[in-house]
Amino acid sequence: MNSLFRRAKTPAAASPPAPMPMLSFPGKKALRFEGDTSATERDADLAVLMHARAHVVLASESARAGAAETAAALRAYLRVIYASNMLVGPRQQKLCFAWRDDAGDESDRKKAKAKAAVEQGQSQRHTSLVTEWAVALVALAAELARAAAAEDRRGADGIRRACGALCDAAGALRAAAGPRMTDACLAAFERLMLVQALECYFELAVAGGKPAALCSKIAQQVSHDYHQVFIDLGSLEQQQQQPIDKSWAPHAQAKAAYFQAEANLQRARALRDQGPGSVGEAVARLRLAVSVLDAAAGKAGPLGKKSSSSSSSTAAALAPVRDAAARLRKEVEAELAAAENDNCHVYFERVPAFDALKELPALPEPLVRPTVVEKVLREADGEAALANGGAPTIRH
Repeated sequence: MNSLFRRAKTPAAASPPAPMPMLSFPGKKALRFEGDTSATERDADLAVLMHARAHVVLASESARAGAAETAAALRAYLRVIYASNMLVGPRQQKLCFAWRDDAGDESDRKKAKAKAAVEQGQSQRHTSLVTEWAVALVALAAELARAAAAEDRRGADGIRRACGALCDAAGALRAAAGPRMTDACLAAFERLMLVQALECYFELAVAGGKPAALCSKIAQQVSHDYHQVFIDLGSLEQQQQQPIDKSWAPHAQAKAAYFQAEANLQRARALRDQGPGSVGEAVARLRLAVSVLDAAAGKAGPLGKKSSSSSSSTAAALAPVRDAAARLRKEVEAELAAAENDNCHVYFERVPAFDALKELPALPEPLVRPTVVEKVLREADGEAALANGGAPTIRH
């Protein structure tokens, strides 16, 4: 029985399947100051800020800068703002800050369009340092989410790193006021980061051999949270004013179904371990898991290959989730066959109907929380060697 997260009983040479991908959202690219800034540079505080921002701009412009390097520059820049007394007062009006939306990994045509927009003066500009603080936090959150998505989560260390980066991203989003993105958008992205962090917890729980009853509760919570993210993203997509990729909502919907099936599978295993009196419900739970996965893969489901509402690009983006659901279905079928065989030959218990099953319990309290902004802005391991423009280190 091979699960996406469970260590498969395969030959040592075989590598486990890659976990389902994590979503990251478009970031912000800092642009250079325009005009003569020599007079502003004579202000000591503003000179430090400009120097720190210059490193952010260089990271934004460099094609070789990875998420970790860009995040380090943004952390250093934010530490300057955090430690300064410039969030109030008239001196912030001396500078005009400019950003543009990050084209990310989009096609060359879209990247060229984004570059042309900058050249035509369609960048986002402001003079408020309060706004600059918020936009830089959103940019940092995007880089942290990108770093989490790039982690290899086939090992425990990679899972923990991804989980930590996602909690940090959620903390940065929570600390950001929403001058350039609506509060609803920031809240939806924060919830997305947290449910993906909880998904990491589920991966660790299963890989670590935690009790099936606990794994079921975590999976049920993940399913519930992904369903809420699906609703939030769908609402934002309808507004057509936010950077919501059309594949995100069905991605969240598909994962909600996946983890609902996983929760029932784990619950069925716990019930089978209990023995007499619980096997009938275990069979029903496993049948329900198959039904949930079949509905998700059906024509009207998010994983349906021939869904009329899905574009080819959306279908391609959902392919890893579809493959994971197919592997999970095989695992559920094997468990169901064994449970039905036991019930037919040993226990002879009545199998309840789906509508007679109680809703599975979720977690009594959150396992993941947004990281407080002071911790988010600390120098990460390896960042001390990077130039930080004189940014003070946050220590507690």
